Amino acid sequence: MKNAKQTEVEFNKDCAIRKAIGIIGAKHSILIFNELLKHKVLRFGQLRKVLGDVNTRTLTITLKHLEESGLVDRKVFSEIPPRVEYSLTKKGEELKKVLLQLQSWYEEWY
Repeated sequence: MKNAKQTEVEFNKDCAIRKAIGIIGAKHSILIFNELLKHKVLRFGQLRKVLGDVNTRTLTITLKHLEESGLVDRKVFSEIPPRVEYSLTKKGEELKKVLLQLQSWYEEWY
């Protein structure tokens, strides 16, 4: 049950924090968010190029996971060769606020 005024953090196996970390904590997820926030729309090859050290399989799995979570939109164009573009959904864009808060926390304390 969602409670907007919840003040205690719960760390059981079904807690929201563990689920959120499971989504954004996946390898390269934050980097993908960052690039999609900057560029709005990127093709797979462009993402792979800007991320640099990510292999194709890992990027594919991470994008699929983010798409299934409703954070990334995948748009396929019926062209030859096929074109696929990725962008953040409204839900994905909302994560910017959380990431900025996390950044501020880290900068203040570390």
